[in-house]
Amino acid sequence: MTACSSAGRGSAAVGFATVLIAAFLDAKGAFAADVEITANAPSVNLDTFTGTTAHINGGVAIGSSSPAIGATLQAWSVTNKGSVSGGNTVTLGQGGAFLNASGATVTGTLTAMTFGYKPFGLPPAGGPGHLDNYGTITGGAGEGVTMWFGGTVNNFGGGTIKTDTGLNAVSIGQGTSRVLFNAGSIQATKTSGFSTGVLMQGGPSVFTNAVGGVIFGDYNGVYASASAVFTSFGNAGSISSRRGPAVEATGGGTIVNTGAIGSTNAEGILIRNNSNADITNSGSISGAVNAISFAAGGGAATAAVHTLRLQTGSTLNGNVLGGANTDNLILEGSGAESIAKFQNFETLAMNGADWTLTGAGAFSRGVTLTSGVTHVGGRLTSPAIEVRSGATLTGAGVVAGAVANFGNVRIDSGTFTIEGNYVQQAGSALTVGVTPSAAGALSVAGTATINGGAVRALAAQGDYAANASYTILTAAGGRSGVFDEATTDLAFYSPSLSYDANNVYLKLVRNSVDFSNVGGTRNQVAAGRALELAGLAHPIVAPALLLTAAEARAAFDGLSGEIHSSLRALLVDESRMLRDAVLERQRQAVSGSTVPVFAVWAHGFGDWARLGGDGNAATARMSTAGGLAGVDMALGDSRLGVAAGGGHSEARVDSRASTGDMESAHVAVYGDTRAADLGLRVGGAYSHHDVTTMRRIAFRGFADAPHADYGAHTAQAFGEASYRGLFRGFWPFEGTEAFAGVAHVRVASDGFRESGGSAALTVAGAQTATTFSSIGVRARTSAWTIGAAAVSARASFAWSHAFDRIVPTTGMSLAPGSAPVFVAGAPLAVDALLIEAGLDAAVAPNALASLVYSSRLASSAEAHALKGRFLWQF
Repeated sequence: MTACSSAGRGSAAVGFATVLIAAFLDAKGAFAADVEITANAPSVNLDTFTGTTAHINGGVAIGSSSPAIGATLQAWSVTNKGSVSGGNTVTLGQGGAFLNASGATVTGTLTAMTFGYKPFGLPPAGGPGHLDNYGTITGGAGEGVTMWFGGTVNNFGGGTIKTDTGLNAVSIGQGTSRVLFNAGSIQATKTSGFSTGVLMQGGPSVFTNAVGGVIFGDYNGVYASASAVFTSFGNAGSISSRRGPAVEATGGGTIVNTGAIGSTNAEGILIRNNSNADITNSGSISGAVNAISFAAGGGAATAAVHTLRLQTGSTLNGNVLGGANTDNLILEGSGAESIAKFQNFETLAMNGADWTLTGAGAFSRGVTLTSGVTHVGGRLTSPAIEVRSGATLTGAGVVAGAVANFGNVRIDSGTFTIEGNYVQQAGSALTVGVTPSAAGALSVAGTATINGGAVRALAAQGDYAANASYTILTAAGGRSGVFDEATTDLAFYSPSLSYDANNVYLKLVRNSVDFSNVGGTRNQVAAGRALELAGLAHPIVAPALLLTAAEARAAFDGLSGEIHSSLRALLVDESRMLRDAVLERQRQAVSGSTVPVFAVWAHGFGDWARLGGDGNAATARMSTAGGLAGVDMALGDSRLGVAAGGGHSEARVDSRASTGDMESAHVAVYGDTRAADLGLRVGGAYSHHDVTTMRRIAFRGFADAPHADYGAHTAQAFGEASYRGLFRGFWPFEGTEAFAGVAHVRVASDGFRESGGSAALTVAGAQTATTFSSIGVRARTSAWTIGAAAVSARASFAWSHAFDRIVPTTGMSLAPGSAPVFVAGAPLAVDALLIEAGLDAAVAPNALASLVYSSRLASSAEAHALKGRFLWQF
């Protein structure tokens, strides 16, 4: 057989295959390999070729010699897209790179792939390897992949490296670096002797098992020798074993687990006693007895430090065995764990947000709580427990040791026990929950030294007896010192403290703060005043007295009945829909002797409005659907008409949990006249509204849902003057006019009493009257023909201004007969931009149809409407 080289000379016989050596671009435009293996062969000795790169084409089978692919003189880069098989199948003695493509296979009865070499009785030699595997590598009695002189193994998703009868699926040792990345499957399944998924030794190592990565060894999932300290170990996939530790990191290092590590019959993670190790866990670590052991090898105490950090999501199935050195437990994030699992540990540090500790555990040097909340549900033993500023110690368990409180010790209920001395430092707090029958208490077996600090009383709902006293601290060894102050979250009660030789007592006493004093807004003050006027016997008073200031303000917002005022503002705002319908009809009328005497029209609309809150009243919204129909007649250059209609509206004030529904009936009269370019349009309308409201009120200790049915009325008078000659000769529209309008609107609501429970209000009749002015310009295009219809477009822009009484108020009282307080609703917008655009279509000689969009835009309010109209003249 013959072959050609890039130098134009040389040939080699390679079994029954043809090997082409070239230095030209392949069909894909990439540089071809120096050695292209295009046909089956029992073996390829790369030492016989010139170059550094080799490519095994897809479908090509190399084997079964040992090695099937070999090189001893220099490093080669080999890409395999076919299949290679043999004994020691791929042997690259000087190291190099090997890419095993997706679907490609390397199979060995001994070791499937070897980089570097190991002379008998001498250290490993050769060069480092680099493996990128997307296919399948299967070892036999040897290993799957061996890197004698270090290197990098990347087993990507879909890739498999395994051995069923050998020692290790992957072995990386010595050299200058050891790196493994796995997102596929690495498995060593031999059920006797040492059978390891990944073995690393000979120096600092980097290990990553990514999400989806699976590593299994029947004895070890991962083994690292004493020299192979993990500078980085990250597991987000699965590492498991059956007979030995899942991870045996003999040399320790930095280990981060977010996935699952577990052994059926041994430890999840094993660290030597004299190796430093830092393990961070937010995944799962499982072992037959010990999830983690830092005690491998035994031996005397050393300077080694073992640190275990538990983060949110951490699960430990099994104990954690400390060694004869320093073993630290650090809690980060949030979670729950039994401290009975941590054996021979020296320190505990809480640096997280919220942890619950159960079981009985001891830390021989000390416990430091730096941040967050630590719940002790079992028994925590340590000679010194320090609660630092910003940290909270709480629970219903027992702390055995001396406690120094610089932060907060909290007892929500029951008794929290300290079997030792207790020191309350300046600036710290003792927080106790209080109910009418009991208070949380701190029981100290030793002495209690109070160097200031504060008592914080968190009171629950209930009927508190006057001057009821609670024991909140008892010290069997005696009490000395006093607290600087006592506080409570209640707005209307104040705590007081008293002392004797062994105890501290707490009383809650009604203070001089009235309900109205805590209000932060006009309506909150009014609602608080209404509650005061209702008297102490009113059912809301007792639960309201046990509110915090913030809770009281929120409760008063709900009690105020604000929606009844806001509804009138919404009705004033909505009144524009009625007068716009009438004025629009008047603008459509054309004067002159040729105009039909009578006209019938119909107008339908949908409106969505929002009135923004002002820091006192909340945002109110209303959607309305309705219509109006009218008839009018021409009298010379004038026209008179009448109209009637109705609609349905739904209102809501979301932050006050209040809703309203309204059914409305409308009547209107109107007239217009024109002289040359001047036009005048006037009208008046009256609307009756049947209103139904529902309010939902809920605060600590109280809930109610009062509702009401009552009537309201809107009366308005309006007019508009227009001039068509202003833009004549300058504006390319035939119907351009400037206009100015004025409207006076008055909305009155009837007095009524809500139905419901004790939060039902007596609401006085009230009215809101406002005058609006508007000035603007409108224009209409010339008509164009679409089918049989003559269509024209129109638009208008105007500025509207409200002159007075933009904030509606209503008198209300909680108890019938008590003086009313005045509650304000959402304010009307003072200034707004009015925009309208639409199409008119003359669909018949005497019929006109229109579709119009309009909006009212202000800095704190808006409304959008869609309107349709049909006019028939005869």
